[in-house]
Amino acid sequence: MIDLVFKNHTSQQTPKESFFIGVLNSGLKIAKLKAKKVEVSVNLIGESRIKELNKKYRKKGKPTDVLSFPLGDGNGDIFICLSIAKKEAKRENVSIEAKLAQLTVHGFLHLLGYDHERSKKDADKMFQLEEKILTKVNL
Repeated sequence: MIDLVFKNHTSQQTPKESFFIGVLNSGLKIAKLKAKKVEVSVNLIGESRIKELNKKYRKKGKPTDVLSFPLGDGNGDIFICLSIAKKEAKRENVSIEAKLAQLTVHGFLHLLGYDHERSKKDADKMFQLEEKILTKVNL
C-alpha cells in the first residue's frame, strides 16, 4: 500500500493524486512489495528547481526530468520536472500521462535501490522492470 504525498508546485494542470497512487500501486505489485506500506512523495516542479536539486545532490549543473531521494525500504521523495516531462512526451509522441507514469515508475525504482548508472546489467534489469510495470499501468 502506498501512502502518498502529492504536490504540484507548478501552475500547470496535471493528473490528480489518484493517478500517481495507481501508478505506484502497480509498481508495488510488480516489484512484489504488495504487503508492504511505502511512504512516497511525488513533487512536480519547474526547471530552475530541478536544476538546483541536481546541482546540489548530483553535482550536475543542468535540469533533468526526474530525481529520487531514497529514505530506505522503498520510501522516499520523487521530483519530476513537469516542463521537461511535457517536452519529452511531445518528442516521444506519447501523452503527458504516459510520460508522467514512466517518470514516476523510474523514480520509484530508484527508491527501491535500482540504478541504471551502475552497470549495463543493472540498467537492463531496471528498464525491464520499468516496462513490466508500465504495461500493467496500461496508458
